[in-house]
Amino acid sequence: MKIRTITTGIPNPFFRSYLKQAAEFSAACRTHFEANDYEVQSTRVSCQIWNEARNVDTILKLESNAKTLGIEFLSLGTISPEAQHATKHLEFLTDIIVQSESLFATTTITTQSRQIDSGITESTANIIQQIAHQTDDGYGNLRFAALMNCPPNTPFFPAAFWHDTQTNFGIGWQAADLVQDAFTDAPNLETALQNLKTVMEEEGQKIVSLAQAFAQKWGIKFVGIDVSPAPMGDESIAYAMEQQLSGHFGERGTLTVAAGITRTLRSLSLPLCGYSGLMLPVLEDVGLGKRSEEGLFNLDSLLLYSTVCGTGLDTIPIPGDASTSQIAAILTDVATLSTQLKKPLSVRLFPVPGLKAGDMTQFQSPYLTNTAVMQI
Repeated sequence: MKIRTITTGIPNPFFRSYLKQAAEFSAACRTHFEANDYEVQSTRVSCQIWNEARNVDTILKLESNAKTLGIEFLSLGTISPEAQHATKHLEFLTDIIVQSESLFATTTITTQSRQIDSGITESTANIIQQIAHQTDDGYGNLRFAALMNCPPNTPFFPAAFWHDTQTNFGIGWQAADLVQDAFTDAPNLETALQNLKTVMEEEGQKIVSLAQAFAQKWGIKFVGIDVSPAPMGDESIAYAMEQQLSGHFGERGTLTVAAGITRTLRSLSLPLCGYSGLMLPVLEDVGLGKRSEEGLFNLDSLLLYSTVCGTGLDTIPIPGDASTSQIAAILTDVATLSTQLKKPLSVRLFPVPGLKAGDMTQFQSPYLTNTAVMQI
């Protein structure tokens, strides 16, 4: 079982002391977990810079400062409809993603009263489209997403943004292998889910104990663990779920298994944070990519699964000529689910320039697999 991320949240990245502390803490925390036999895939830092007026040059310099300190990935936070400078920041958010390599950012298209802001939705759709056509194969959209009613202090990127009174940290694990182990050879779904609860609580308590001890040593608040299984490559949540399906992922029964996993995750006796639900990132999971290529599920299927899952539509390849209005309609559909069901969801779309529905993507990235572009 791997730890996908240790994410440190800081109040103000423009104060070098905060960045420096985050870099030192991240490195020490990684060493702490690795000394206790956990592989740590990444350490990350999140913040929230959009509450004050910013400009492109200052933000890009922030990336340079973070890299100098050894920070691998930095989330700038989320631009919300209520933010005073939202309009100005939306105008240059594309430039930030296109001109950087390790900066992540999001927009939030729902208001605090759980309404959908049509203006920021349209701007977000335009940003997705611009990033697609200004980065190789649209790869820059790996670092941008639209959020709907998402909580702060989640460890997973790109959704992470800080909101607290002090520096904090959270952990996101990989854990698709735990689902695989719990489901394999279980005689029925009920037993499989009980197996999953047992193994996740046992593993989670070990991680939480290590994190709490380290938090006390450094005097930095531990916000919890996001227990969402985060698939990566061959470590596939689709193949794990198929251990309790009569057929393949996307066929009948998939919704029931998805709901059972999410229900189990949220019942764990652990300090939870972030999504803590089922993730289905199509471009990050070999099994999901394969089943998508085989036509076993589509965008409507994923919208259905979002009603019982944790994240929404994640890393979905769509045609490169998708219009702003088509992208905005997808965002609005997911936001509607989020507001109606009162749950956090997000959308990360990959319009792939030059490709149409059914064409195979050709990403050259250790973080992405390849699959067929999805019909919208």
